[in-house]
Amino acid sequence: MSQLVEWKAWSERWDVQQAGYLPDRDEQFWLMLTVVERVVGAPGRLVDLACGPGTIATRAVERFPQAEVVGVDLDPFLLEIARQTVDGARFAEADLRADGWDAVLGADPVDAVCSATALHWLDPADLERLAQTMARRIRPGGVFLNADTMRLGPSDIPRLDALAVELRDEIWAASHASGVEDWATWWAAAAAEPAFADLLAERDRRFANRGKSREITITDTLESFRKAGFAEVAVLGQVADKHLFAAIR
Repeated sequence: MSQLVEWKAWSERWDVQQAGYLPDRDEQFWLMLTVVERVVGAPGRLVDLACGPGTIATRAVERFPQAEVVGVDLDPFLLEIARQTVDGARFAEADLRADGWDAVLGADPVDAVCSATALHWLDPADLERLAQTMARRIRPGGVFLNADTMRLGPSDIPRLDALAVELRDEIWAASHASGVEDWATWWAAAAAEPAFADLLAERDRRFANRGKSREITITDTLESFRKAGFAEVAVLGQVADKHLFAAIR
């Protein structure tokens, strides 16, 4: 199948589609890896968590060519794109909601973990367990970074939360009005490609019945990582309810 599919084109198409939801996406990734470098120096081991097609891993390999870069995700289709297009990184399947998923990382401590536009799919309780896992796996002085949608708090600050969602939706609408492909259209195009049928069927099986109790808030994230024992926890950047969250172990 790898010889029949233009994997690089699908990877690039994913990047364009995702930029419709985070217009400064490349700048966010540059800042994320800059923070890694400033906090830990050149990392020996870096994890692209919930990596999708390896967007962060691609940039990490280029910036830190001596690092061991590991991408982790549950989506078999996006992982196949990563494996076909990202040289110099290892990709592993794991369900972040399952106990012991971090065995795929190997036994050695990790210097940095980066994630983007993925962890909002978790339930708040899953996020708390993830923070505890990260506290075990990231070495003292290492760093965790996540660029993602995290609500301000519909119960605690409803007017500001609603305003942030409104502003975020306007950013998305403007991107798509200018012709940027949206999430649903990208996946519909993938579904129309016969070569992807088996991978997408497996994806549907893995993600069936994966509801959550409520959306994650930035407060959930801050509190989860503080509770897990991270020494410093903060938001380094925000646009509407899109945050760049950082935690130093």
